[in-house]
Amino acid sequence: MTSEQDIYEILKAEGESYRKHMQETYNPLVLQIRRLDLPVMAEIHGTVAGAALGLALACDLRIASEDARFLVGFLGIGLAPDSAVSLFLPTLIGLGRTTEAAFTNEPITAQQALSWGLINRVVPSHLLQISALEMSKALAMGPIHAMGLAKRDFNKAVYPHLEQVLDYEAHIQEIAHLGGEHKEGVRAFVEKRTPNWRDC
Repeated sequence: MTSEQDIYEILKAEGESYRKHMQETYNPLVLQIRRLDLPVMAEIHGTVAGAALGLALACDLRIASEDARFLVGFLGIGLAPDSAVSLFLPTLIGLGRTTEAAFTNEPITAQQALSWGLINRVVPSHLLQISALEMSKALAMGPIHAMGLAKRDFNKAVYPHLEQVLDYEAHIQEIAHLGGEHKEGVRAFVEKRTPNWRDC
């Protein structure tokens, strides 16, 4: 499963190098989130898939509504993970769970995401905005400078090769983009049918 936005971005990038597209769009956003010496929180409702998942995972904290779903999404259209999903997701939930989520394209529910450490909190949908605001206010009252320094520590300890991973993902995505599976995946999505991977 992939979002309409993902397909729009993919079709928009069809005439150019996927590597170049990644290096000019999502990769700089991921790096900015991680390099910002401030806490960054994602407020999540509905389905988060593909590159949007990478952006949510780049954030320091994630609060989600009970109806939230997390979908790797890339393989559904014959692509490989990008936007640092290949780094962030295994770091948070383990390689085995990540591999299954990527290969099967099955969504991760909000409750699974919470129990696996993918998100920090789950709240009822109608309380998501107010809960996120309360959490933001509590963070804003804390030692922001020290939080920024702690974030630098976490980046050094856990994500020291983030830039290299993003660059390699862009390289791999370029290979996937040129393959028959990607063309079939996008055609199937647009035609609202199941892809026929055997003919690729």
